Amino acid sequence: MKKIQTMMIACAISSSFITYAQVGIGTQNPQTTFHIDGSKDNPATGIPSVAQQDNDFSVTSGAKVGIGTVSPTEKLDVASGNARIRNINSNIGVGGTDRVVVADATGVLKTIDFTAYSLFHARLAANQNISSSTITTLLFAAPIATSPFYSYNTGTGVMTFNQPGNYLVTLQASFTNMPADTQLLIGIRPVPDANYLGRGSHYNAVAASGTVGELMNYTTVVVAPTAGYQIRFTAAPNQNATIISTETGSTGSGNVTNVTVQKI
Repeated sequence: MKKIQTMMIACAISSSFITYAQVGIGTQNPQTTFHIDGSKDNPATGIPSVAQQDNDFSVTSGAKVGIGTVSPTEKLDVASGNARIRNINSNIGVGGTDRVVVADATGVLKTIDFTAYSLFHARLAANQNISSSTITTLLFAAPIATSPFYSYNTGTGVMTFNQPGNYLVTLQASFTNMPADTQLLIGIRPVPDANYLGRGSHYNAVAASGTVGELMNYTTVVVAPTAGYQIRFTAAPNQNATIISTETGSTGSGNVTNVTVQKI
């Protein structure tokens, strides 16, 4: 009797291959080359609903595997739910060379070099003279390092965040050509203009002139609530002063006023 039953099952599978080139388990209405209906709740005809597909497993003729979907679009397509690898710690990544795995807006997994992808760095284009107590936008040259997270207008000094998120900002500036006891101030302001998003000040600076100034730096976090959010970097000493791009002294020359932004 068991032999007869086995032969009948084999014949049924063979018939399914010959007639439809599709095999269904738990369903008489397979949608792909190999289709398992885990809860046996699919309709006898037509395409199963999203809820009915939730317990299905499918393999297409193009070797695409679907879990919870009968229409996979990638080699492995999980409609919903979580994936788990129980012993992933046995394969340790290498910092600095390995890539970070992320999911795009449609859920497709991709890799990026996150350390290079999120950094913005620019240097002051040229010395800027600033009038007493005037909030002046610092104009940086074309960025040395940037990514699709940012857009920077070198003419207006406006930075645009192309993605919402939290950003660590470090602003550094060197002041010269000013009297003693000048209050130095650097900051970050939104566009359109409103109160400072962050500011740093230094009272009672020493007198400075020439190509070596008094250095200020300030670090804070800027929260970009939406894509397209804009800011500008400013300086506002309470006496006339010059922001210098490059210092030249007895120990050498180099850039001194710059800004670095890192998505965190």
